[in-house]
Amino acid sequence: MYAELDTLGKRVKYFREQKKLSQAQLANMVLVKDKNTGELRPIDPSVIGNIENRDSKKSQHTAGLAKALGVSMEWLATGEGEPVQTPVRDEPKKDVVSEESAFDYVVIGGSTDYPLVLVDYLDKKASCGGGYVNGEYEEKKGQIAFTVEFLRENKLPIDGDGLVLMHACGDSMGYTIPDETMMLVNRKECHFENMISKEVYTFNADGEMICKRAFKNLDGSITLVSDNTDKTRYPDQIVDKDKFNHFDIFGRVRYTFNKM
Repeated sequence: MYAELDTLGKRVKYFREQKKLSQAQLANMVLVKDKNTGELRPIDPSVIGNIENRDSKKSQHTAGLAKALGVSMEWLATGEGEPVQTPVRDEPKKDVVSEESAFDYVVIGGSTDYPLVLVDYLDKKASCGGGYVNGEYEEKKGQIAFTVEFLRENKLPIDGDGLVLMHACGDSMGYTIPDETMMLVNRKECHFENMISKEVYTFNADGEMICKRAFKNLDGSITLVSDNTDKTRYPDQIVDKDKFNHFDIFGRVRYTFNKM
């Protein structure tokens, strides 16, 4: 049945049309990291056109295309094997929600043309203050469903990889992150070398979880800043690089759901 699909370009075009996606829609589902900003962004639609029109045999975006089209990466790359892998019945995909079961979840992002993406909601708090001691083990309180459109619009992984929800406590982050705000945190953004200055991160410092805005200094130190303007209660803290090595960067705060 698929013998005539003898190039990557033909295979991409066939399944794109089967799923009734335009080249622009498919491009929006394939994210790459911007070399300048480090942010995730969709590939340009012209990339899809080039792959299809030139009957490309290979592409650096094969893995992303396979995921977006829901086909086997090996088949998309080589044409060998089966295009769609049969899922194991007792191991269902845990990160998407069918339309039939969507009403079981809180859905963030409005209407969608794609399967919903589940994000774990942790019984974990990060202190916007002196620090919060959580239990030894992370306990999942539940899951909340996000639309692909919401994740893409906020430059987040559209498959939800690395994302968790948790709460802030305390008032050191002022109006930016009020007490009891739910935060969407990307745990993949947890490396010192890739920290983005002026962004808000959650840290595990000596067993206590804190939430602060981080500024990278030229000498390698980090200044942890509270957005609360009361610097008598919440002074800036400069942490040298050696001491910072004892910090565990839990993740970067990418979105907050403030109470009205």
